[in-house]
Amino acid sequence: MALDEALWQQYVRQLGEGQYPAPVLRFYGWQPAALSLGYAQRAEREVDFEACSRLGIDWIRRPTGGRAILHDTGELTYSLVAATDDPRFSGGVLESYRKISLALLEGLKGLGVVAELAGKDRRGSHDSLSAACFDAASAYEVSWQDRKLIGSAQARQRGVLLQQGTILLSVDVPRLFEVLRSTDRQEAIRHVATRLTSIELARGGAASYDEAQAAFIRGFASHFTSQLVQSQPQFTELELAEQLITQKYTNPGWNLARQRPSTSLMLG
Repeated sequence: MALDEALWQQYVRQLGEGQYPAPVLRFYGWQPAALSLGYAQRAEREVDFEACSRLGIDWIRRPTGGRAILHDTGELTYSLVAATDDPRFSGGVLESYRKISLALLEGLKGLGVVAELAGKDRRGSHDSLSAACFDAASAYEVSWQDRKLIGSAQARQRGVLLQQGTILLSVDVPRLFEVLRSTDRQEAIRHVATRLTSIELARGGAASYDEAQAAFIRGFASHFTSQLVQSQPQFTELELAEQLITQKYTNPGWNLARQRPSTSLMLG
């Protein structure tokens, strides 16, 4: 989370100095598992702190919105930092969301999964029963047979977007609800299990982290007709990430407080 925000802030700074850096697309995984909340969620209402402590699961607040996600080994996470006027991602939040989701669909095709985008009128389900992100699909999120497969959220500041997303390679719904509060845990598990799916379920076989990452890299390159160049974070980005870890992501006070978004533009 800190490195994603550092890349975002660095891009904002460079843009303000008249530079126009290339977009940054990251893929990463999680070990051990960790719970992340959207910036506006109420931690004390959503998180079972005792269970997190007992299971050794850290929890943090994301710089983007949406609802809670338990990031585990069955996940490929992506993030994208880019200028909002870049033609590949330009438009309002919904339009840029749609453009990025089309690249995600290409990645899924490379894994043998033919998915679709949720309709434009989907702004999250009104009959959701939990704080879990995969309880409902938002407009232009990626679904398979009307079940959410990829959950994403976007935030913007000063002409730069940060979009973060969870790609489910496999899924364990009961494990998610071990660390979330719920008035009826078993009903919430049953309900959410009917709302989501994974690449493993959609294609009838497991996909490794490396296989999935390679497929999505090809999908983004193909959809945007761009050559992706592998790179490493710069020293200034790593240094800023370390500062953000101290100031925010390991700071209980910051993680407990609901945050105001950089702008009001958010999905997920």
